[in-house]
Amino acid sequence: MAQNTQMKIVSPRGIAVYPWLNRPDTKFSPDGDFKVTLKVGAEEAAPLIEKLDEALAKYQEQQAKADPKIGRYSTITPYEEEMDDQGNLTGNYLFKFKQKAVINTKDGRTIDMKVALVDASRTPTTVNVGGGSEIKIAATVFPYAMSSTKSVGLSLRPSAVQILSLVSGQSNVVSMFDDEDGFKTEEAPAANTNYSSPELDTAADF
Repeated sequence: MAQNTQMKIVSPRGIAVYPWLNRPDTKFSPDGDFKVTLKVGAEEAAPLIEKLDEALAKYQEQQAKADPKIGRYSTITPYEEEMDDQGNLTGNYLFKFKQKAVINTKDGRTIDMKVALVDASRTPTTVNVGGGSEIKIAATVFPYAMSSTKSVGLSLRPSAVQILSLVSGQSNVVSMFDDEDGFKTEEAPAANTNYSSPELDTAADF
């Protein structure tokens, strides 16, 4: 895929669903994937949907010039309308973001990927992001064409997440404790949040 077909986006505010942002999900891949589904109301989602639909249509048109049969491929969007347990539309859209934790390049290099986390003021943080947190996501849109499924689609690869309202991902067993005198988190040395990878640069777009 040509480099100029990629596009950077920042999502609207939404609710994190099943986030894997602090560590990768290794259930389906040994190296794991950073991923999250973002739930956004229809009105707020509309501008992003329009942008993604335009990008997908443009990509398919460009690829069809080189290979006409791609123009007849079905399209796969990185979003869908949310339905409740009874199969009724909720009025929300679900956007799916996923980034491989490890990338093996064609020239033999191995790149460890991270998703940079920042707070509402764009200060780096290492808090555990749980489902229900309100976030925005900076990502790169990668179009693709698959001859095996005769389809074209878009992949949303997150590079940074801005946490606007935090729901901690810690276990519910913590609630079994009572407050005690002793160590306080604010007394601990500051964590090293100097990201060496370029992901944090994207956070400046928030």
